[in-house]
Amino acid sequence: MTGHLVVIGGGIGGYTAAIRGARHGLKVTLVEAGELGGTCLNVGCIPTKSLLHNSAMIHDLPRHLALAGQDRQDPSAPRALGRLAAERSAAVERLVRGVHTLVKRNAITLLNDRATFSGERSLRLASSGRELKADFVVIATGSVPVIPPIEGLAGPHALSSDEAISLTERPDRLAIVGGGVIGVEFAQIFANLETEVTILEVADRILAGEDGEAVDVLAKTLSAQNVTIRTGTRLRSVAAGDGVVELTIEDGTGRSTLTVDRILVAAGRRPNVDALGLAAAGIATKLGAIGVDDRMRTNVDGIYAVGDVTGGPLLAHRAAAQAECALADILGQEAPAFSALAMPRAVYTRPEIASVGLTEAEAGAMGEVKVGRFPFSANGKALVGGHAEGFVKIVADAGHDQILGITMVGPGVSNLLGEATLAVQMEMTLSALIHTVHAHPTLSEALAEAAHDARDGGAIHLPPARRAQAGVPAL
Repeated sequence: MTGHLVVIGGGIGGYTAAIRGARHGLKVTLVEAGELGGTCLNVGCIPTKSLLHNSAMIHDLPRHLALAGQDRQDPSAPRALGRLAAERSAAVERLVRGVHTLVKRNAITLLNDRATFSGERSLRLASSGRELKADFVVIATGSVPVIPPIEGLAGPHALSSDEAISLTERPDRLAIVGGGVIGVEFAQIFANLETEVTILEVADRILAGEDGEAVDVLAKTLSAQNVTIRTGTRLRSVAAGDGVVELTIEDGTGRSTLTVDRILVAAGRRPNVDALGLAAAGIATKLGAIGVDDRMRTNVDGIYAVGDVTGGPLLAHRAAAQAECALADILGQEAPAFSALAMPRAVYTRPEIASVGLTEAEAGAMGEVKVGRFPFSANGKALVGGHAEGFVKIVADAGHDQILGITMVGPGVSNLLGEATLAVQMEMTLSALIHTVHAHPTLSEALAEAAHDARDGGAIHLPPARRAQAGVPAL
């Protein structure tokens, strides 16, 4: 195929679209104002997972030393984050170099610049004023942190999640505004390093979109790590001075104050559309996001949008999947329309929460369901790993046993998302999952056990009389 494709934004959605287009014969120009890799690679997914992993190693050091028969002389966590920051940066830099190599090897023209629409499929570069004419445009400019308009919140004492990644010293006391995925992951990073953390969440629980039972398991662990979770709480004002920050907060009992050293604002992100000049191209938006159909087409012929800029769940793998969908449409290929149902999501704390499809509450609101659970306390691989908290929950349609959703909370459960997502995507039944042989000992055995439990209450490694003792809620 011939034609000129211009991709705005070099995150995972953008570079996926660019590479796919180039490999099918399109002339591709990729415009990125910052660094390739976007939010996920540079200040999101990758650096936070590095910090979570390495801070957890520091947190676990006393236990491992005790197993070796040694005492740790200094039990306090290091204040300096220099070595953790170096590990984080090394991982990010290696992956960014990899993306640069992919762009170069696929003969993609990379422009380090900002692009603004000057008309339909016409773009102007900010630095030179140069005009680009395109046959197709894919918008993949991602999202930016939301800073709520709260009195006194703006200032050096308040960090966005992007800025928190670059801290070189940990605060003694940290308030996190927002109990979503970003908030709880940072809460555990700093709690692992013995920072006193308080999460302020306006909803009645953290991670409001996830399964309540799974969230309860994580909340218990965070509380044991000296994380105070204050739900139903609003931040009303902030006053900074003398090296400390005083927060005025309000909950059901009234107003009170909280004194901390820093604030991390994790109140969400919004589509990054402000500087695109969408009106010049006639591109429609809805609630601040670019409107697209199930082929990622905007209302303007030849212009597509993918990833965070389209709103919805802000997930890197969602952006990549949308990019593949958009390019299939551009290239005239037969491909399924984009569907959000089998979209995996994960919280990379310890224990992790990983889920796909409908939660028990969502499925139950639609009709009669079967629910099966299996605890990791009865799973050999989890036990020998020293982290046996949590469970697998499977929700299936009561009439046909079709698997509608899977929720997992426990050690490394994000690694089970591939199988779980395939089960939902392929509309597998409980029997199909049961009859799939799972290697022993692995965490994945819990999936088959939970399917047994949903179908007939016959989880092999959990005697029926001991279900309640193992911490499995009654069906």
